Amino acid sequence: MSLIDTRKFQKFAFMDLTKIFEILSPVARQIDETILPHLDTIIAHTKPVTYKAGERFPREGEQENQAAFIVNGVFRVYAIDSDGKEATIRFPAEGDFTLFVNEYKQLNPNAEYYWEALTDATLLTWTERDIEMLVREIPGWYFFTIKMIEMIIYRLCIERAEMSNNDATTRYIKFAERYPNTISRVPLRYIANYLGIAPQSLSRIRHQLANTEKQLTNVN
Repeated sequence: MSLIDTRKFQKFAFMDLTKIFEILSPVARQIDETILPHLDTIIAHTKPVTYKAGERFPREGEQENQAAFIVNGVFRVYAIDSDGKEATIRFPAEGDFTLFVNEYKQLNPNAEYYWEALTDATLLTWTERDIEMLVREIPGWYFFTIKMIEMIIYRLCIERAEMSNNDATTRYIKFAERYPNTISRVPLRYIANYLGIAPQSLSRIRHQLANTEKQLTNVN
């Protein structure tokens, strides 16, 4: 589930300044209208970037501390701990903002965190320097970014609580409800990793749920 409804933005494979304005205007209206008069300044510090499936954000050699808004596409945020164990954290998609990758270290300082594009994707990006300049030039931008961080952390906490307090089948059902437009674009092995179960267990759960739904359909 994205922060806003951005289905109409998915047609933008690459964009000029007018299209960036079309994207950021409704985002600002929903979250913090005080930045609306400053959109021209924000756009001047905004860089649209396209990614191919399998590429990491940011790319190797690029500045690590970048923030981004996902115009289209699905990403996987995952961690690799000191033992080399990989854990999928979340699947941000259209309408989501990113944290700086390093911000995820609050979850586990000993792990390395990565963003990987699962589909071709388009992002609007801001470097750390861009963010600092916008904070200085636009009073509302600081509060806008704080709201974004709070919303992302809140969602992370909710999702982690769901993973801890429910059985595997319930975890999958909640995942499907939370990400109805994303689930079909994520390989099952990553969904299984996110849920903390083996791929075979996920296949069994999906099969059981499909059979249950079929039986209910036949009864009706």
